[in-house]
Amino acid sequence: MSARPWYREPLLHFAVAGVALFGLYELVRPAPVGETIVVSADTLARIHDQQARRLGREPTADERDAAIREWADAEMLYREARALGLDRGDPIVRRRLVQKLAFLFEEVDDPPEPSDAQLEQWIKDHADRFEQAPRFGLVHVFVPSSSRVVPEAKLVELEQALADGADPATLGEGFALGQVLQPKTVVELNRSFGPEFGDSVGALPELGWHRIRSLYGWHLVHVEERLPGRLASVDEVRGQARQGVLNEARERARQRAMDELRDRYQLEIEGEGE
Repeated sequence: MSARPWYREPLLHFAVAGVALFGLYELVRPAPVGETIVVSADTLARIHDQQARRLGREPTADERDAAIREWADAEMLYREARALGLDRGDPIVRRRLVQKLAFLFEEVDDPPEPSDAQLEQWIKDHADRFEQAPRFGLVHVFVPSSSRVVPEAKLVELEQALADGADPATLGEGFALGQVLQPKTVVELNRSFGPEFGDSVGALPELGWHRIRSLYGWHLVHVEERLPGRLASVDEVRGQARQGVLNEARERARQRAMDELRDRYQLEIEGEGE
């Protein structure tokens, strides 16, 4: 019995017919209707504002149209990417969406502008951040010295002159920061004169002239003014306090939204409880 020619195989005929029918369908089927992309008034305003900030002026009509086309292109690519499932399994996309939703949770109940009383209370609640250190105003008579050797004779001479009522402005050598210093904190004095100088000033009694060594030499120091530490006022740290109050309000709003979400979802872990 002779073998059947290959071109008479029924499967081949079926395949050819299938290809022909598919090709005919592709020719006659209507073109798919594309999705509509709506540029809302809010989106248009946002595009306009972004253009104005970027250009530093009002955009022209052509620039506006180009920006709208750019936004529409991005929207089309976004929709096609989602249709292909490119947003699934991508940790970067997942993280951005999580952040976006968290921001929306914070903005759903946008907190009102805090009052001065709220700002003052917030400053008190965060006193460790807004406590201003004590400050010391002083007058000093400077004796330069490049070594650790105490210029005893010179210091004794100056101390005696001061005790006798001499004007400090007529004594000692000139100093870069001046002879009379406006109130400064211990940290500021240490920064200007060297380590431990400010600490020594802070420990001085209220009366008399006292020897203190700095990086530059010796100083006969008299504390003229002592300002105690205090909490910063609302006007001094208004911007920081306002941002702190608003941030905490937004965080509370986010936590409320997350609690509501957790109530709606049930957590199951595969392999546990079996």
